[in-house]
Amino acid sequence: MNTLVEYTAENHAPHIIVVGGTSGIGLALAHHHLQLGWQVSVVGSNEVKIESINSQYPAISTYTCDLTDSVQTQSLLDKLSAMSFQRLIYSAGSYTNERVHHLNQVDSDKMLAINLQAFEQVFRWASAQLKQQSQSLDIINNLKPSLICIASIAGTMDYPYASLYAKSKRAMIATASAYRAALAPYDIQVNCIASGYIDTQALRDLNDGDASHKPFIMSTQTAVAKIMQAIENDVELAIFPRSMRYITQTLNHLPKPLLNWILRSKLDKPS
Repeated sequence: MNTLVEYTAENHAPHIIVVGGTSGIGLALAHHHLQLGWQVSVVGSNEVKIESINSQYPAISTYTCDLTDSVQTQSLLDKLSAMSFQRLIYSAGSYTNERVHHLNQVDSDKMLAINLQAFEQVFRWASAQLKQQSQSLDIINNLKPSLICIASIAGTMDYPYASLYAKSKRAMIATASAYRAALAPYDIQVNCIASGYIDTQALRDLNDGDASHKPFIMSTQTAVAKIMQAIENDVELAIFPRSMRYITQTLNHLPKPLLNWILRSKLDKPS
């Protein structure tokens, strides 16, 4: 059960920024923090989704930004620098099924930009902001400041035929681990979430409207509960569901030639 404090007007509310918070697990996490009484800001690129949030959740502050544009992203970060925050979640992501579609230049650029380059840009900025806050003792209710990124269980696998998506998520996991070590002296928490399939609209859209056939798929509510528990327990790399964690751990312990052969056959990668 989540035991995080629910904040009221008398108990000054902390502020969370969710990058990629206009849909899917990002929006679910933003809404969950809103229910706990946090001040919530979300960043997204889809103006229709932004307008929907403004209508449904007027208490949430929204920002439109194309994360594939580093100049536009930096402009947004400069604007956000004027406010303090205690938690940032990077939930933005881009995915192309490379088993079905040939990876073209547009999809390649987009996945690299959002899954890795913009993530690094945002984390660099956020860590500097939180370090500055820690030095000025701008801490609300003794809440430990934190940076969280949403990776993927695909990034926990180490094999040469991995997709660009999996490789970028693996790089995200490694980067988060480095930030965790670097920010420990500042008492800033860093957590990375590597989940399996979550039943979001985006996943359903990729599967002709129904993703129920995906192995060990979990509801958004279940995923939010597991993510919040991982944050509360300060888990460096939270991999779930448990069944998929065991499977990936087992595969990673296989001899590399055997693992490569199994996954190359599964992914149907050309020679």
